[in-house]
Amino acid sequence: MNSRIFLLLISVFFISSANAVSVQGLYRAEINLPVTQSEAQMLDEAFGLAVENVLIKVSGDKNAITGNLLVQAKKKASTWVAQHSVASLNELLPSDNGFVPGKEVKVIFYQESIDGFLSQNGLPVWGDNRPSVLIWLVSESNGIRTLSGSREPSETLNEFAQAANQLGVPIYAPLLDDVDKKSIAVSDVWGFFEDNIANASKRYQTDSVAALKISNYAGHIGGSLLVLLKNGETERFSLSGETPSDIVAQASIALAKTFSSRYASVRNRLSASKMNVRVAGVISYSIMNKVQSYLESISVVRDVTLVQVDGEKVEFSVEIDGDKQKLFNSISLSRLLINAPLNALDPDANRVVSYQYSGVK
Repeated sequence: MNSRIFLLLISVFFISSANAVSVQGLYRAEINLPVTQSEAQMLDEAFGLAVENVLIKVSGDKNAITGNLLVQAKKKASTWVAQHSVASLNELLPSDNGFVPGKEVKVIFYQESIDGFLSQNGLPVWGDNRPSVLIWLVSESNGIRTLSGSREPSETLNEFAQAANQLGVPIYAPLLDDVDKKSIAVSDVWGFFEDNIANASKRYQTDSVAALKISNYAGHIGGSLLVLLKNGETERFSLSGETPSDIVAQASIALAKTFSSRYASVRNRLSASKMNVRVAGVISYSIMNKVQSYLESISVVRDVTLVQVDGEKVEFSVEIDGDKQKLFNSISLSRLLINAPLNALDPDANRVVSYQYSGVK
């Protein structure tokens, strides 16, 4: 789908949706190649490019998928392929011999193979439930600053959407309608005025908000990225490059790494730990199963065991990889469970983490 249409559709949709996004196709890639070699050689090249694409999406860390690690992955890629298909393209692709017919290779990898390789190499596995991000993008060219949105798109915004999509980060653009224009000015975004940006973003109800500014003055390219996280934290990045595309690439990588570091974990037995999670408001067996299935679906969770049932309260023992905060971060992305801290005087306050079932289907 054309990225401009993609941005338009999702930003309109997202006005009424506050949830994290279940990112589809993390273990799938589509590669277009010119027909300049045998099909066996083409498939080998396609599998190598596809596995790089998938490892970056699943880990959320593009800078880590390089060097000898990437060489190893490409050598093993053909053994990780669950299924693939090849189709002729209707367009010609550039090659060393000019424009030639092209082929599209669609590849799906075994999840166990990809996850296992990342874990063996000490890299995180980031599940498909990922935070939604609203992006305010302002570009300056020779002193003129312009905001981009779904109703006022730009090539830079489209490029950023594509780059973020390749990293598995769900990006949404503001409408830039009359409501937005009354609540935020170009200068607010350019100046990274956090309160103004946060207030203007409330109507979109995304999990996080980012502001990206790119300057191009007299041939000098620069940029900065601001990320406003759900828990009130902020991250700032200074960006530089030879072209605006360089800034876009760096910004998308920084954004993915910001979230991967908070929601993904390295699957290592040495880092495994256990904690008890209590959920109130569980009034039926089906709800209990729903809550347990949800906990099991979180990428940092290894195992969930039912410990006890006390009326409408259910307690689970949850084994996780790494930092417990990553479990809390992941749960905060869902509307299913609402944080319900116990009173400090409660004898279980230091033993369990408490949530309330929200009733959301």
